[in-house]
Amino acid sequence: MSSTTSADMDGLAARRLDLAAPAALDDADARAARRFDVAAILALALVVIAGRAPYFDTFDFMGKDGPLYVNALKLDASFNVPMPGNIGYVLLGKLANAFWAEPVTAFLAVNVGLTIVGAAFAYLFGTLVVSRPLAAAAALAMTCNPMVWWHGGAIASYPVWLAVLPAIGWFGLRYQREGRTGDLIGVSLALGIGTILRPDLLAFGGPLWAGSLLLGRASIRQWLIGGAIVAACCCCWFFGTAWILGGVDVYLGRVEAKHEGDKAGFSLFGRGLFEGLLRNMVKYGLFLAWGSILAIPPFVVGLAKVLRPSNWRELLLATLWVGPSWAFSFLIFAGNAGLIFPFLPLLYLGAAIGFRTLAGERRAFAAMTILALLGALQYTQTRLLPQHNQRDVILNVTFLRYSGAGITQRYNFNLDDFDVSPALADVRRQMKNPGPIPGTPELLPGQVLPR
Repeated sequence: MSSTTSADMDGLAARRLDLAAPAALDDADARAARRFDVAAILALALVVIAGRAPYFDTFDFMGKDGPLYVNALKLDASFNVPMPGNIGYVLLGKLANAFWAEPVTAFLAVNVGLTIVGAAFAYLFGTLVVSRPLAAAAALAMTCNPMVWWHGGAIASYPVWLAVLPAIGWFGLRYQREGRTGDLIGVSLALGIGTILRPDLLAFGGPLWAGSLLLGRASIRQWLIGGAIVAACCCCWFFGTAWILGGVDVYLGRVEAKHEGDKAGFSLFGRGLFEGLLRNMVKYGLFLAWGSILAIPPFVVGLAKVLRPSNWRELLLATLWVGPSWAFSFLIFAGNAGLIFPFLPLLYLGAAIGFRTLAGERRAFAAMTILALLGALQYTQTRLLPQHNQRDVILNVTFLRYSGAGITQRYNFNLDDFDVSPALADVRRQMKNPGPIPGTPELLPGQVLPR
């Protein structure tokens, strides 16, 4: 078969039945599938690059953590990026800095690259569940989510989650179904490299890795191989970061201080059910709704479609995929928009299944493409509000800054920069009856407040 035709893809689509393992392809279909995979991943990469490039900026304080990451490129005792260190993300920035002299541009290039990797693995994972065209449309819609798009223009390491968890999921589900050694090594390397980039992936991705090996009935020898790969990677980030900081005790002290700071902020344990659990759940829900709200109804339909006993293995893996990040977000801290990233690949894949259930394969593809277009319009056309009162500030900080206008206007503020209370009760009161803005943040060169 010399080319990938629409009929070929229709044939491949018919072989994807919910979450069941797909039927084996003959040689011609396998070649067509590989060609489609390459074309889809290249197209996703080009869309990501084209969408992010116009919003690249070079002021040194791009994002709240920007100055810390730029300083961290020195790799000396002043290393102070968010604990537990994210040493691999800094090293990627240093590598990119060899090609882009401006460190901010280098880090933004890293985030664009991570988004491409995330889109590629979200697509590949989707091909294990739905047709290839529908998997491509779901991955495209995910990359056009304004939260994902915005993080291609700010220095923050959250796109690591978007890149690594779908990779663990793809290798892990293939290992569960086929038991191949290559997938065992792949899922272990995905987790191990992910922990180097962001050590918290040991907690966020470790359960998914372990569940994949358990459901794949890994032998003791295979557990030892996979565990050795992950352990070797963990030694790299742990002792590497400790060496930079000046000792293991210094490093562990930094990690403990960060953990205690998160708990003391808005955790269930520090603030109770209302200002802890409820506030975190509401804030996570607001972050998720910005750019994803139209995907949630079809996701619910898709979830209802696959909630059946025969899919218990895949449903368990999905729970292991998102459960750790949800537990952290709800119980400890939901202050960062990037915390929704672990869920987004499954959200858009579930939406694709839901649309297919409601309207069939072709209409589902069109619906996911429309979702992508609406996400792009939301990111490019959203405008910041003139800030006349606290409600304007709350809306800008919570939603509207996660847009192209937020990047180009260098809107880099949190509520406390305006002395606006982040407490749930206070925010509700200000949304109903807004009062004057208590304070004015310190502006950086080139920054202006929206008027």
